[in-house]
Amino acid sequence: MDPLVLAAILFAAFLHAAWNALVKANVDRFTMMLMIAVVQTAIACTIVPFVPLPAAPAWPWLLLTAIPHTTYKVFLARAYDTGELARIYPIMRGLTLALVTGASIGLLGESVPLLGLVGVAVIGAGVVILSAPGGGALAGARAATLAITLGAAASSAAYTVIDGIGVRLAGEVAAFAAWLFVLDGLGMILFAAATRGRPAFDAMAPHWRAGLLAGSIAFGCYWIALWALAHAPIALVAALRETSILFALALARLRLAERLDRAKLGGAGAVLAGIVLILIE
Repeated sequence: MDPLVLAAILFAAFLHAAWNALVKANVDRFTMMLMIAVVQTAIACTIVPFVPLPAAPAWPWLLLTAIPHTTYKVFLARAYDTGELARIYPIMRGLTLALVTGASIGLLGESVPLLGLVGVAVIGAGVVILSAPGGGALAGARAATLAITLGAAASSAAYTVIDGIGVRLAGEVAAFAAWLFVLDGLGMILFAAATRGRPAFDAMAPHWRAGLLAGSIAFGCYWIALWALAHAPIALVAALRETSILFALALARLRLAERLDRAKLGGAGAVLAGIVLILIE
């Protein structure tokens, strides 16, 4: 893999863990997700006039991806209301990896080198360890929490595959990314208006600083991911983005004072080994 693409994905992984930690640290997670959507849309609206329109074949994918981007935010906010970052994040990212890998190879016919596939499998095994009952991420998690986390993972996998297709059809990454953030943000804003009304937007005022920071980080994070999806196989990009699990565990321990046991540390080691295998190919 191109070292520039690799460095970009790893940086995006850190940013992804960082904004998830900001959401988890806030007592009103739905409001934080709404703030992120508003900030992303505002930034994108300043960019749209300066980039060309995406090519026509990309528009159906742009419109389609707004749905899972919105459901992802809703599910994620609810998941963090019911579970710890160190539990929710590894499960969600691991399930996303499995779903994206299966779709990119089975449905899209992408070719991934053998060592790359082994690396993906090892990363997946690390996530299983992180999620193993009796000390891993699933220990003590409620069925409702797991169901919500599965919804977040399925949404994440869906938009990753859709965006991987769309960004390659758009002709230019910036054009696809700018319009994606506009449509993504509008989806979340409309959902909040329909389900919570004006109080949802009034609640943003006390959280504007954290929301502005989280939204800006999330914007940069996914813009980088879209660029990577345009330059590398979707399965490998998804696998390397799982390094965000390591950053999330570190933030859970350092910033949220969550406990890290041997299962979580062992799983983190397996994720690192998988990354090394992908780098070797």
